[in-house]
Parts: sequence; structure tokens; C-alpha cells
Amino acid sequence: MPIFEVKNLKYKYDKLDNSSVNAIDDVSFNIEKGEIVALIGKSGSGKSTLISHLNGLIKADGGSIIFNGQDIYDKSFNLKKLRFECGIVFQHPEYQLFADTVIEDVMFGAIKMGMSKDEAFNKSIETLKMFGIEHLKDEVPFNLSGGEKRKVAFAGVFVMSPKVLILDEPDAGLDPISKNSFFKLLMDLNAKYNTTILFITHNLDDVVEYADKAILLNDGKLVAVDKPINILLDEDLMNKSGLCEPYAISIYKYLKNKSIALDKDKLKFNDLKNQILNL
Repeated sequence: MPIFEVKNLKYKYDKLDNSSVNAIDDVSFNIEKGEIVALIGKSGSGKSTLISHLNGLIKADGGSIIFNGQDIYDKSFNLKKLRFECGIVFQHPEYQLFADTVIEDVMFGAIKMGMSKDEAFNKSIETLKMFGIEHLKDEVPFNLSGGEKRKVAFAGVFVMSPKVLILDEPDAGLDPISKNSFFKLLMDLNAKYNTTILFITHNLDDVVEYADKAILLNDGKLVAVDKPINILLDEDLMNKSGLCEPYAISIYKYLKNKSIALDKDKLKFNDLKNQILNL
């Protein structure tokens, strides 16, 4: 059973001139448990609006969202529980930080779940260690670097042991070393806990590198749900969606034009490097 089933989802928002825009237009897809899914599309395609629906922050005008077999719009559905089990880290993590110290910020969600202060403290310390930032526990969150703030916001979500993590542009503002470290952490969490991960990104090289599946939106409409490589190699689809091909695809196409065939299913960085070295 998929962890998320989105069926014919629709959502309109009103503009200042009293007209309306179809932000989400009859969108349907499934996300399987343990999948790493990239949500892609040009700016304004509906990506951030869509993830706010999955967490119940916005209610759809039509359609349904099934989480673990239950319709989140049923009157009996526990939205509070959904938000514990499906955590979101937004693009600007500083907006999610509010406490006087890092440890208080991370403990907040655990206490809201019903943990005692001692339990929440111990779980928060354990989570901060996981992210390599235990030494920051007494620091003021707002004084941290962008990468540190992101890790604190992420820890504040992960302390609640969510089944699903939703990340809006997780690499925004991170230098290459911090970005690689952050994605390695995500992959480790996925491997160790079978955590389902959905991330929005404009960096399509990250889609090649990390995603099992890609969901492509354009102007609120679902364009494709497929293996990333199948979407990224479709020139017509990419052009219509206003996207530029990632470097791995450019290398693959360049070598193919030189009659050098690579395995298109092995274009992650190390796989691509090894294929080229083996030539």
C-alpha cells in the first residue's frame, strides 16, 4: 500500500483582480513507503502548494489525499497525528525556529507529541548527535549559519520520528560540502529507518543522484511521474516544462553522439565516472 495516494487533487487561489488561478489542477500520483521522490518543475508550477496539501496545511478544493490508507479529509482523521508523521522543512528554515536555545527548539515537537521533558531532552540530544550538532545545543538558533539552522530545523522535525520527510529546496544557500553532507544524511536516514523522502529542487543533478522517482509539474498540472532518467532524457518534455538538462544527461548525450554508449541507468556521479574510466 502506498504511503501517499493523491487522487484528482484541485486547488484554486484568488488574485487581487478577483480572478482565480488553478494552482493544482487535477493532479494524481502515488508515493511508496521508503521512496525518495523529487518534485520538479519551473518556478510557479505548484510544487510548494502541493506539499502544503500533503501535510494538511492547505485543504484542497477537490480530490483526495490518502495517507497510510486513510483519507486525510475524513472528519475522523487526526490531522495533528499526520503533522507528526509527515514533517516539513521549508525552504527558509529560520522561519521555523523560535526558541531561545537549540535544544528547546528541537524539544518542542517531542513535547507536543506527549513526551515528558526528560524523554524529549534525551531524544533531542540523540537527534542532535545524529546531525553532528550536539555542541550547538545551548546556542541561540538565530545566531547560527544557514546550514546549521537547516540542521536544527530538520532535527526538530526528525525528533518526532516521522514516516515521511518533505523538504523544500533542501540545498538552498548551502555550499557544496555542506550540501553533500546534508544529502548523505538524508540517504542514511532513508536506508536506516526506511523514511520516505519527498524533496523539491531546481537542481536536476540532485534528481539524478538521489531520487528513485520524479514528479514533474507545470502550471499546476501533472506532466509526468517516472524514473528521473526517463523524464530528464525526454527533450520535448523538458523544453515544454522550461527545464534545462543536468550535467549527467549532457555528458551522456555528448558521448552518445560520438557513438560511445553509456548505461543510462548508471548516471549517478560515481557510476558515471566509473563508466567513463572503464572506457
